[in-house]
Parts: sequence; C-alpha cells; structure tokens
Amino acid sequence: MLIAVPSDTTDGLDARISDHFGHCAAFTLIDVTDDAIKEVSVLENSEHVEGGCMAPVNLLKERGVEVLLAGGMGGRPLAGFQQVGIEVRSKEGAGTVREAIELFVSGGCRVFGEAQTCGGGEGGCGGHDHHHHHEPEVVPIDGRADIRNGRMVTVEYELKDTGGAVLNSSSETGPMRFIFGSGEIFPAIERALAGLEPEAHVVAAVSAADGFGERDEARVVEAPRAQLPPDVAVGSMVTAQDEQGRRFPLMVVHLDEDVARLDANHPLAGKDLVFDLTVKKVEAVKGVEH
Repeated sequence: MLIAVPSDTTDGLDARISDHFGHCAAFTLIDVTDDAIKEVSVLENSEHVEGGCMAPVNLLKERGVEVLLAGGMGGRPLAGFQQVGIEVRSKEGAGTVREAIELFVSGGCRVFGEAQTCGGGEGGCGGHDHHHHHEPEVVPIDGRADIRNGRMVTVEYELKDTGGAVLNSSSETGPMRFIFGSGEIFPAIERALAGLEPEAHVVAAVSAADGFGERDEARVVEAPRAQLPPDVAVGSMVTAQDEQGRRFPLMVVHLDEDVARLDANHPLAGKDLVFDLTVKKVEAVKGVEH
C-alpha cells in the first residue's frame, strides 16, 4: 500500500507534517506491506494556483497513492480524492511522517468525515494548527486590499442549513485560509467574496448541486453485519474497496443483528447550505501578479 503524507521538508520519515496539503513542500511516499515500511521516497509538490485543488489529487493518483494522511481539508479536494479512489485519513495528533505511519499501522488515523471538512476551504476545516509552515509567502499589498485572484484570504465563517442551524463554524475549527481563484472553495462562495475588503461581511447561499452534490441513493448499500468491526456504531465511518481496488469511505446509517446499511454520499450531500462569512485578512502572495 502506497501512503502519502504532505510534508514541510524532504526529510523522509523525520519530516514535519504540513497542515496545508495543497501547498506543502513535498509529499513523503511510504510503501507499507504487512504493516511494515518497505520503501520511502519524496515527491515534490506541484504548484496549484493555476491547476486548482485537483492538481495534488492528480499528482498523487499518477504515482499510485492509495491513502493520504492529512490535517483539515475542504469538501472539494476531499471529493476529488474520493473520485480517484484515494482514501483520506486524519493524521490526528501526529507531528512527523514517522508518527503518522506508526499511528496508521496501529489502527489509528480515522477516515475523514463531516467533522474534518467545511465549505471547501482547506484551512479551518480540521481543528488543527492553521499556521501553515509552507504555504506561499505573503507580502504587504500596495494599494486596495480587495479580494482578487491570487491573493491569500482569511475568512471566519458559520456554515448553516437553510433552517438556520449551525453545522460548523470557525469558532470551533479556526478560519478558512485559501488562495482566491485557485479552486479551493465553492464557486458560489468565491463569487460572493470577490472584491470585498477586510471586515466585510456577506452571506452566501450554496445549493446542493453547487456544494457537496445531490444525494445518490444508489450509493447507499447493505452489507452483512459480520463484515464490520464489532465496535462499529451508527454514525461511524468505515472503508470499502471496489472491484478495481479503489478504497472509499462510507458512513454507517443503520445497524441490526444481521445487516448494516452504509452510505457513500458526503454527509452534506443533498443539502442547500448557507455560509455566513466575515473577511479578516487579504494578503498578497509573493511572486503572483496582483
């Protein structure tokens, strides 16, 4: 099994894990067989300001990666990894690549679920440290600090359903931090934020089709209860593998003595959402025209 870990340096197993997978310095690739490390290599990350959040997805897919161990992640890149068959798991408390692999081999590193995602922005999604060591260097803006393509934006948010119930917020996870126009957040949110300056407030409605997608009931399946771990419960995340060997997460939505019902839809699929957004910072990215 080939595992990728976004890393701040190219120090192999001793590298610090980067909390911003899309802008990490490199991906450390670890070949694990029978719970033992067989080979370690380093893959330089590609810049994805132009390629959007699918650039690292495609990069890792091309190298045959099966599992990614990461910190917080937005819904769009998570969906991209799921589409190409790469299983995304939380690095949890691991600080180095070695610690993350040891945790994974010992049965840790839970599958990403609703608690690890927010409205598409990678920062502020997983409740981890959001001071990303290897995100692009920012520099002061000479002139109007409005939101435009290529600028680093920090936003506080509340994610609500259409009834006003709060589903997620930056008070729990930290603010979203992303490069505007890079494909890291939902297009509807980008449209609402375009041109705003720090301390501006806006409410953006995101339909199910423009957010986490419509629900597909064909993605709800049943499996023998005996095939699941004995301690699994309704709401747990488990993984399955298709005929092509691709792994993907499912949520347990029903259990009885004989049968488990599993849902491969994103937990927020089929839901119209409302994002209450406050712009906190707009910064220039060094080397990018503004």
